[in-house]
Amino acid sequence: MQQFHMPIVVISLVECQDRRRYIADQFERIAMPFRFFDAERFKQYPASYDQATRRKVHGNDMNLSEVGCYDSHYRIWQALVQSGDEMWCVLEDDIELGEGFAPTLQAIASAGLPFGIMRLCDFGGEDSWQVAVLSNGSIVKDHRKQPFGTQGYVIHRDAARTLVEQAGQIVYAVDDLLNRTWEHKVLALSVTPSVLVHRNDLMGTTIGRVKAKRSAWSKLKREFYMGRDSLNRHLHAWQRRRALARQLPSGSGS
Repeated sequence: MQQFHMPIVVISLVECQDRRRYIADQFERIAMPFRFFDAERFKQYPASYDQATRRKVHGNDMNLSEVGCYDSHYRIWQALVQSGDEMWCVLEDDIELGEGFAPTLQAIASAGLPFGIMRLCDFGGEDSWQVAVLSNGSIVKDHRKQPFGTQGYVIHRDAARTLVEQAGQIVYAVDDLLNRTWEHKVLALSVTPSVLVHRNDLMGTTIGRVKAKRSAWSKLKREFYMGRDSLNRHLHAWQRRRALARQLPSGSGS
């Protein structure tokens, strides 16, 4: 098996032993080292939660599990910045590793490709275009609409530093925050075929989102902000795609 030196960090609540055994068994089978990052279960909103802005743009509060998820990823970004490592692979504990996981991680580590975040699955992404092909044949894509979730990604230290500096106040769920590329300017890409599967069907969820009850005025404001975000997302994607076309005239969309 090829050797590489990208630390792998798995976010997990200490008390979720079934989840920990599930992911640990997978890494044992492929003989890859990893470590757990202990997530925190919040009982109240931390000072970093910007309730006023959250209610303004969404018309509801994040639940405490969403805040805890955000906090875990944020603390990992802080730890990466302090580590001096070039990049880390960050995983959540309810995923199934695909056969291509190890070789794809090796290819990402050795590619020298400029990116901030590389998602390891592209579920939910829309209007994608090819950016590069890795040494193992994996295709790197950018998207107009970014894929869902934070189940697994590789993040560069510079990107982690940017997010630590710009995202200290919690307003959005962490996956929504990462997808707001027009604000933080971190280049978020993905690989296909995906090399992990989100197994919330098997492991359940620790987030527990429920449908929000909003007033008519809150719904109207939310629609306004969603429309503004959609416009910004389209414009920023168009800018990235034009920049790629200038660099790689032969690049093709999909």
